[in-house]
Amino acid sequence: MRKGRGMMAKRRAAFLRPRRRVGVAMKTPAPISLPKWAWHHRTLTRLHAGLLAARREHTAETRLPHERGGADAVDFTEGELELRDLRAELAHEESALAEIEAALLRLREGRYGICEDTGARIPAARLRALPWTRFCRAAAERREAAAR
Repeated sequence: MRKGRGMMAKRRAAFLRPRRRVGVAMKTPAPISLPKWAWHHRTLTRLHAGLLAARREHTAETRLPHERGGADAVDFTEGELELRDLRAELAHEESALAEIEAALLRLREGRYGICEDTGARIPAARLRALPWTRFCRAAAERREAAAR
């Protein structure tokens, strides 16, 4: 039995749909004192909740029994590829969660919007586009060039 690409699109979109579990108390984050960061805090919190939900769903999917004796080699290979893709998504979600949690920590500590490399202010447009960013554009470009 082959699964279509629609399943992968649903998995990727899962991080946008925060889910609440009934009967589970949700932790409320520490209030942000500066109103200028309120949009960023809401956005980061929404992304964080969505990624946590996606991670729970993907982790549960990886624990499902994996069919080893499919109808043919193509079905088996597709199943293996889907599992590999799912594990790669989990790794990406873990990385994104770490960045978002670090940004929320910087907000609470009053270091949000300051480049960790240069100490300069990160422009508002960059923070709107990448609310979890730690670096101004110039520093990010230097780091990317050095990684090549």
